[in-house]
Amino acid sequence: MTGKALEPDEEKQVWSRFCKGDRAAFDSIYATYFPQLFQYCVRFTSDNNLISDVMQDFFIELFCKPPHKSVIKHLKSYLFVAVRRKLLKTITKEVRMFESLADDDAYDFHLELSADNTLIENNRSEAIQQIINRLTTRQREAVYLYFFENINYLQIAEIMSLKEVKYARTLIYRALDEMREILSRNTSLSEFIRN
Repeated sequence: MTGKALEPDEEKQVWSRFCKGDRAAFDSIYATYFPQLFQYCVRFTSDNNLISDVMQDFFIELFCKPPHKSVIKHLKSYLFVAVRRKLLKTITKEVRMFESLADDDAYDFHLELSADNTLIENNRSEAIQQIINRLTTRQREAVYLYFFENINYLQIAEIMSLKEVKYARTLIYRALDEMREILSRNTSLSEFIRN
């Protein structure tokens, strides 16, 4: 279950109160964003215990050492950036295979459509899932953030450590182009999805 995101003005107010030591503001941040962050993290690993540990550590550190910077542009993307960084760092330590998670192949991102997804009817989800699986790791992550978390291009660029906003847009456009290309090459799949 995903917590409902706060409106931008409300985010700023809650964050400001939290930075001033307001426990209720921290509780609001935790209750609102923990489910969303957890759902994001399961795209990187199926180890729910690891995710729970990372998330708990993150929120404990945040509570014990609130940032001095009380003004942030987007609370949701700030939290996604911080949790993503902490999770990937932890995965890197555990796996010890990769020195850096900066390139496309250094981590995996799973985007699976659930049967209860309201965007897609059940009988089409398997066909669409096959198309999604053909996207690159970073394309899947960008698609997830944009379409499932309603995060804008600027915030996606921040979360995924992209140098410019245009790279986030390019990831989404290329993913959509790739999906269109797959559908155009496979007319039976295209007909099945349309009907």
